[in-house]
Amino acid sequence: MTFHVYENWTHDRSRVHRSECVFSNDGKGIQGSTTNRNGQWLGPFETIEVATRVANALGRGDTKPCGNCRP
Repeated sequence: MTFHVYENWTHDRSRVHRSECVFSNDGKGIQGSTTNRNGQWLGPFETIEVATRVANALGRGDTKPCGNCRP
């Protein structure tokens, strides 16, 4: 299992996702593209610990695990 982090610049937040999460879609997002208009996907990361460290290091105001896949 791997993990991805989504950094959303528009809403000043980051989320940690399991790579297979419907919102992550292996780091492509729900629309299946990697456009970076509002944010960016980071990863994959091999462990939840590394993904969480990366998400926290982004310094976003709202950082937490995805409420859907609950990594």
